[in-house]
Amino acid sequence: MDTSLPDRIIALRYYRRRMWTEEMFGDMKKHGFDLESTMLRDFLRLSRLTLAIAFLYVWLISVGSRTIHQGLRHLVDRTDRHDLSIFQIGMRFIQRRLTNALSVRIPLCTYL
Repeated sequence: MDTSLPDRIIALRYYRRRMWTEEMFGDMKKHGFDLESTMLRDFLRLSRLTLAIAFLYVWLISVGSRTIHQGLRHLVDRTDRHDLSIFQIGMRFIQRRLTNALSVRIPLCTYL
């Protein structure tokens, strides 16, 4: 790995964090919530939407993490390669359950 950071461990930590950040931006844009299409300009409305999306985002990441942890990723993601973010796995898992008229659990998980 060619980097200007002094330590390989530190470099890996930064790249891991950057990957999470890149995925989050994708989740907020076209690969998820598509926030750009709201065209909100009013501060109060935008702040309320941001708060609601923050809670929903944390919940969907929790669902996605639990889905992976329970070995159910194959129900919503490709098996030959992993293309989806944890958020997208959570969202697709919830959509799958709703489509099949199954219950949806709300609790957040403690492992991420």
